[in-house]
Amino acid sequence: MAAFLVIQAARFGDLVQTKRLLLSLAARGQVHLAVDAGLLPLARLLYPFAELHSLALHGRPEAQALARNAAVLARWRDRRFDAVYNCNFSGATAALCRVFEPEQVVGYRPENGGIARSPWARVAFRLSERRALSPLNLVDYWAHFAADPVPAGAVNPPASSGGQGLGVVLAGRESRRSLPVPVLAEVVRAAYEALGGPGVFLLGSTAEQPAARQLLRRLPPKMLRSVQDLSGKTDWPALADAVAGLDALITPDTGIMHLAAHVGVPVLAFFLSSAWLHETGPYGIGHHVWQAARACSPCLETAPCPYGTACGAPLAKTELLRSLVAVLTSARNGETPGDADSRPALPPLPADLQLWRTRVDALGALPLLLTGNDSLAAQRAEVRAFLAARLHVTTEARGEATPPGNMEDWLYNDADWMLPPGRYC
Repeated sequence: MAAFLVIQAARFGDLVQTKRLLLSLAARGQVHLAVDAGLLPLARLLYPFAELHSLALHGRPEAQALARNAAVLARWRDRRFDAVYNCNFSGATAALCRVFEPEQVVGYRPENGGIARSPWARVAFRLSERRALSPLNLVDYWAHFAADPVPAGAVNPPASSGGQGLGVVLAGRESRRSLPVPVLAEVVRAAYEALGGPGVFLLGSTAEQPAARQLLRRLPPKMLRSVQDLSGKTDWPALADAVAGLDALITPDTGIMHLAAHVGVPVLAFFLSSAWLHETGPYGIGHHVWQAARACSPCLETAPCPYGTACGAPLAKTELLRSLVAVLTSARNGETPGDADSRPALPPLPADLQLWRTRVDALGALPLLLTGNDSLAAQRAEVRAFLAARLHVTTEARGEATPPGNMEDWLYNDADWMLPPGRYC
């Protein structure tokens, strides 16, 4: 039986977003998955079919990390892998790949004292230069490391209310990408009323406990008996249990959002600052994302914002609450905003704010704009059609998209496409 090793050295959300690649490889042989030791329990929950390898990658003393990783490398030397997929542009993971022959490694491998990118990985780096035009979800980027990945629609279940209440992710790792607590309180209140007063579960790590206390002070007293604060109180299995079966999850761009999409919980996501739906939106069919879309979006989260995070202003307006209530009311009535045959009317949104409903096609994520303006839609569609053609994927795009004249120069060198899709070395 063929054996494949996937190295995923990033954190919570990235591990969930590797799902399409892992499912694709599992259809062809035995999957081995290497992750940081802290994510091992989560990886067991997500991918019971994979043989797991524990690495020391984050927050450990150097001597301890070297000892743990040396033991893993010794086991890898004794195994035969048909291919090794290194998902991260990382000196640490590239160094681990030195135990393999260069032609085995797809993604990122060590070369001449640096890191060499496979042609498909080089495409992603070029797309990152113009993020607003990139149509490629991270799930699909990693999936196309392999030839003929599983259908995008088979990755996650369609979003469906589970009847177990409303989840609220208090904040993400970057505060600039999260709703301020006063705004979040209004969003939670509106969703609570639209859903008929369900149980509410506050989710997050210990770091979000102050935000939980602030939120509780801002919620109406009649709601408090329905709220359970789970921030900092869940390990990986308990978090998965808390998310499974929810009616909906209110969240910024977080790992918990991806976990909800993994099990088909309807996501109500709010993206601003550096968070960009087309890159890291919830994967699957039927989730909703309110995307702040100023001319400066998406920004670089490591750079200071010269505009005082002005992209968050539209998310604090009452029009957003009306839009949220309309989406939830449609769902309770069995309607599907964005369906081609039946698109219930939705209230307008403030300028620089969009509402999207997630869907997929043969290439991968293909969100549908429900409300708002997307001035870059045509250019993004051209890039997407170009990528699909180069990957030999037939999508549902209508008509012939004419790529900009510099598309070849921007995204590819001629040598990048000398090998079949999925066999980039």
